Amino acid sequence: MPDDADRAHSIRALQADRDRLAGILEGLGDGLLVLSPEGQILLVNAAAREMLGLGEEARGRTLSEVVESTALHDAIGELKVSSRSTDVREIEIAGPLLRRFLLRGSPMPGDERGSVFTIRDVTDLRQLETVRRDFVANVSHELRTPVTAIRGATETLLAGAIDDAAATARFVEIIDRNSRRLVRLVEDLLDLSRIESRELKLPLEPLDAREVAVHAVSLIERAAEERGVDLEVKVPRELPRTRANRRALEQVLSNLLDNAVKYAGPGAVVTVNAEVKGDRVRIRVDDTGPGIEKHHLPRLFERFYRVDAGRSREMGGTGLGLAIVKHLVEAMGGRISVKSAPGRGASFRFTLPQAPA
Repeated sequence: MPDDADRAHSIRALQADRDRLAGILEGLGDGLLVLSPEGQILLVNAAAREMLGLGEEARGRTLSEVVESTALHDAIGELKVSSRSTDVREIEIAGPLLRRFLLRGSPMPGDERGSVFTIRDVTDLRQLETVRRDFVANVSHELRTPVTAIRGATETLLAGAIDDAAATARFVEIIDRNSRRLVRLVEDLLDLSRIESRELKLPLEPLDAREVAVHAVSLIERAAEERGVDLEVKVPRELPRTRANRRALEQVLSNLLDNAVKYAGPGAVVTVNAEVKGDRVRIRVDDTGPGIEKHHLPRLFERFYRVDAGRSREMGGTGLGLAIVKHLVEAMGGRISVKSAPGRGASFRFTLPQAPA
């Protein structure tokens, strides 16, 4: 028979194994929940406590006492009676944020059988799936519109309209305008893809923001004149140099100026301003146009989001410009935001680091 020393050694070994197992369970990324046949919580690891909003005192209490989610209780009840260990339930639990979880359950061995459940947070995965699905739907829609116009014009010409010089000119103009729109859309998609995949490397250098702003304004002057919009550059000459990429900064300013000129309307003024904010340079593109309603502002930098979809397409917009601007600014170490209200114009502002002295 084992003596006291052997028993003590065995007890210590068991305790060590239990502590190691507890450490492993606590470190799991997935939640682990063990319930007795009566629904008492026998074991719950840190991940499960965080997912379900449980405190340390949850152990020993019934799950219904500490979690109010009907969806969770229903899913656990269904998994308990299921004979298949591969059964999975997906549920939503409301809290400060709506979260989605995958539950998998299996019975514990023994006469008084409880149940073991694993919980995986799939909220981000489902959001990514939604973003991908919406992106594919949006791209398909944006491509379909010009392709349909080109096809319709081509079929009309082939059906005999080509013999009518006036009709031919009109339909060729439709084909030209929509083919250009297709090219812009494809180019924007390629730019956005390179930026988001981190393939686009932006070498940064000290730049004179005023010089870049003057150049960007010169590129848009003709379009502004045609629309009756005045352009102004009010960037101080003594402004410290900013650390940025010249081509990216020009693209950001050109895009913001182009948007302002298109939507501000005749008689409006579009101004490029800049100022020092701490160790950063803040550049603004302001306009005196009709402004943007508050509920649109949080979504302006989303891909394909438009305040006025019909007008944007009519003006040749792809719906990707502001998304590209946001990614380019962030790739240069900056942040971009917008401030606007109906009747008070719009102000797109972004910050970039100052170049070392």
